Amino acid sequence: MNRTTPPYPKEALPVVTFNDRLTFHLNGDTIEVFHVAPAHTDGDAILRFLKANVVHMGDTFFNGRYPVIDVFAGGSIDGMIAADERVLALVNDQTKIIPGHGPLGDKKSLQAFHDMMVKVRDKIQPLVKAGKTIDEIVAAKPTADFDAQWGTGGSPPDRFVTAVAQGMRAK
Repeated sequence: MNRTTPPYPKEALPVVTFNDRLTFHLNGDTIEVFHVAPAHTDGDAILRFLKANVVHMGDTFFNGRYPVIDVFAGGSIDGMIAADERVLALVNDQTKIIPGHGPLGDKKSLQAFHDMMVKVRDKIQPLVKAGKTIDEIVAAKPTADFDAQWGTGGSPPDRFVTAVAQGMRAK
């Protein structure tokens, strides 16, 4: 988002940290926490409650809306897609999926989000490879087919397209 946040006081720092994954056992459930490739940012983690059959995806899943991809904090559409694919491989039709934004989801809604993201990436990628400017890419309206369903309540279409294109250029 191209902004600077002042450091938090020592009391606000985490007391439990991890590199790749961590497991908790709490109230009769096993909770797996794992990092995913940079998606919304470069520090995304997903929580999976095994017994409850619930996954909390945070901002790697925006149910029914375009996501915010913070390119300046390391996020990318490819990371968002990879996070979705990782979770889709772990869940079943009864799994409740908690998004970062939007209503409670399930495997079907996560699959729909994933499929939209893949289609958007595949529409923007050739424009970036052709050397189009961000303004030209936005003006091409590569999300027009999706805007009615996905373009409200989250990142506005132009901002979403800009973030996706900036992320592709950053590679």
